[in-house]
Amino acid sequence: MPRVLLVEDEPAVATAMIWLLEAAGFDVAHAGSGAEAMRLKPVFQPDIAVVDLQLPDTSGVSLVRWLAGQGDCAVLVLSGLSEEIDRVTCLELGADDYVVKPPNPRELVARLHALHRRSAAVMPSRLAVGGAQIDLEARQITDPTGAQHALTAAESAVLAILAAAGGHVVSRDTLFQAVLHRPWRAEDRSIDQLIFQLRRKLAPDDRGRRLIQSERGAGYRLLPDKS
Repeated sequence: MPRVLLVEDEPAVATAMIWLLEAAGFDVAHAGSGAEAMRLKPVFQPDIAVVDLQLPDTSGVSLVRWLAGQGDCAVLVLSGLSEEIDRVTCLELGADDYVVKPPNPRELVARLHALHRRSAAVMPSRLAVGGAQIDLEARQITDPTGAQHALTAAESAVLAILAAAGGHVVSRDTLFQAVLHRPWRAEDRSIDQLIFQLRRKLAPDDRGRRLIQSERGAGYRLLPDKS
């Protein structure tokens, strides 16, 4: 059973969420605060963390940053904050998806199953790009300086799709459908933000823009090493 760590401080909301997720086949552990979530995570070892941003003891944004930094579970933000800046901030920090409260139950369950499939998928073991070594199975990049960077589930999925294209352009709509499971809209910058984060992890300077190139009006291409 996929394991979900639910971080939600409202008892009524938590009870409803636990019922929904367990009925959908998830094994659920509940934390009512950020501190409790940090204590539970190494014990429960979740596949996915579902995080409310408004917690009583800490900023949910800080918890998202901490969870993404661990690099071993997907992160879905479930929040009443619907502004684009809130969604973009969480994606910048490594969240894999963002759902506004109140969620559509069937859509939320579908998104969680999709995150779990992406996290559990067997990826190519290694790629070499611009001197960076990418291990998609371990979800890790070692950049040309030797620094290591954890990849989120969404970042790994984007890299796998771009790598499979063999240097050809992959459209934004394809990436949205495959990674975020929704159609592309011009005002939605979620994939662009993921590309920005990947470029920073591939190289410590502007070289990242040359490794993942943007084609205006078309999409993105990954340039693997020629050797």
